Amino acid sequence: MEHRCPQCGAGLPQGVPAWVRQLTVAGAMSANPVTIGPEDTLMRAVELMRMHGIRRFPVVVGGNLVGLLAEGDLKRAQPSALSASEEEFVRVMEGTPVSRIMIQNPVTVTESTPLLEAAQTLHTTKFGALPVLRDGRLCGMLTDTDLIHCLAELLTQGG
Repeated sequence: MEHRCPQCGAGLPQGVPAWVRQLTVAGAMSANPVTIGPEDTLMRAVELMRMHGIRRFPVVVGGNLVGLLAEGDLKRAQPSALSASEEEFVRVMEGTPVSRIMIQNPVTVTESTPLLEAAQTLHTTKFGALPVLRDGRLCGMLTDTDLIHCLAELLTQGG
């Protein structure tokens, strides 16, 4: 079956160049991600997310991944500004450790994982990121934004 461009109707080339199949997570991931500890507070997590413009954190202890904290989980855990007083909001956010809401045992990849496999994992699981491990220790994050950037680069190069 011939694939066509949805905008102009032109025929699209079949298959993917072999070199694209050789791409690994190492070439697309964000190295040295901002991390948070399991005993840090939800308030600290909100502050770090705002400061760094990120939506998720690997939760680490001594370089070892113990969980993942996503912005959506953080928002669901915080008291509503409509129903809680400011004091109640601060009490909950400063009194609750990240470990209470973090995703335990998150799905991970390694630097050598084929990029296609990692992209398929993100797509099927609907996750926004995968922690990247090297010798069992956190070394990066592969995010949906990283994949979009990689796709833009590939399209710019024209295969």
